[in-house]
Amino acid sequence: MRKINVEGLQCTQAVMSVLREMVSMKEGEEIHISYEEPNARRDIMAMVKRRKYNLINEEDKIIILAK
Repeated sequence: MRKINVEGLQCTQAVMSVLREMVSMKEGEEIHISYEEPNARRDIMAMVKRRKYNLINEEDKIIILAK
């Protein structure tokens, strides 16, 4: 499991940070993303849909994804 904290980053910065981690993930590996900005969440989720990652869970400002 990987963890990434994008709190304090704006939309594009947050998405790029998450994407850098995700491209090196192995099949079935999970990543826990903590964020602050609602717009960062929106953009991360849009990227997830385009790249067909799986949303495992979404809690209070934490998104859990799998490849």
